Amino acid sequence: MGPATRPEATARRNAMKSGLLLTTLALGIALSLGAAAATPEQDLASARPEIDKANADWVPALQAGDVRKAAEPFADDAMFILGSGKTYVGRAAIEAFLKERLIPGTKITGGTIQQEGIQVIRDGLIYEWGHGDSTKVDASGKSQTSSGLYLTVWQRGASGHWQIIRNLNF
Repeated sequence: MGPATRPEATARRNAMKSGLLLTTLALGIALSLGAAAATPEQDLASARPEIDKANADWVPALQAGDVRKAAEPFADDAMFILGSGKTYVGRAAIEAFLKERLIPGTKITGGTIQQEGIQVIRDGLIYEWGHGDSTKVDASGKSQTSSGLYLTVWQRGASGHWQIIRNLNF
């Protein structure tokens, strides 16, 4: 095979560039599909520490009056739904609701969150359920304990961190 003419050399270079572009594109698609599809076990393993931390931090944050810390696990567009059906949409509204509960003179003196179950529903989405209680003392010294069931929906965000997108209290 003799030396290539200028048009043949240009055609070969263009063919190589096209082949390289297609190979790179195919590799990128394959890698992104592989990275996006976590197994349920992987999702649970990555979510559990964040869920456990959020649950452990909830009551101490409320006891300290730190509604920002209490609302930290919620997504910006999360929904907090009470048993009455009243719904607070967005982290800012959830913070405001929590602040309302901590009216001056009221102190959260205790509480628990008891997780009863957790289930991966699909890639990047987890249901958590259980029951919780909290005890508060008002300015007159009257103590009141409330308790109920909860269902929380966690979603893996674009950053890879897990956030609450729905929280239902019954």
